[in-house]
Amino acid sequence: MIKYEVLYKEVKEILSERRFKHSKGVVERALEYAKICGLEEENVKLVAIAHDIAKELTEEENQKYINLYNIQLDETEKMNKNLIHAKVGAYICKNKYNFTEEMADAVRYHTTGRENMTMIEKVIYLADATEKNRNYDMEPYVETIKKDINKGIVDVSKWVINKLVEKEDVIHLDTIKCYNYYLNKEEC
Repeated sequence: MIKYEVLYKEVKEILSERRFKHSKGVVERALEYAKICGLEEENVKLVAIAHDIAKELTEEENQKYINLYNIQLDETEKMNKNLIHAKVGAYICKNKYNFTEEMADAVRYHTTGRENMTMIEKVIYLADATEKNRNYDMEPYVETIKKDINKGIVDVSKWVINKLVEKEDVIHLDTIKCYNYYLNKEEC
């Protein structure tokens, strides 16, 4: 598997300065959550720095990867192009950087969440939403996550759903299922 320092440099070259700053913020926040949950930090750092690797690809570049890896997009992904980067990024990370399936899934579900996430999926999903460079105050969510990660997932998913409703945007079924699944889960 690729070393963090090498991947860091590659991601820095690919992403804009603003997007790379976000990715570094996700690394920082993900490491906070990883310590609480007892996750191996090296894999968390790799996934966190690479989670948006496909975020700034052009439509043509996305289509190239969709064809290359035979990626199937669902109807919501076809309607909301902002969701495609997670799926394309997961394939890039798995095939180019030798991410494990679990690590690739953390990239894949960092935007939507899903039912029954692994711990690294939870950490990346929540770190992406709550990193310090976001334009909204997520500190109350951070405190909840540090006490009960599953309650944090419910709160962040609810926040995401409400924002999408306000914008009259489509909501991916995985996000709704994520919210419903974790609504009654006990603390991790």
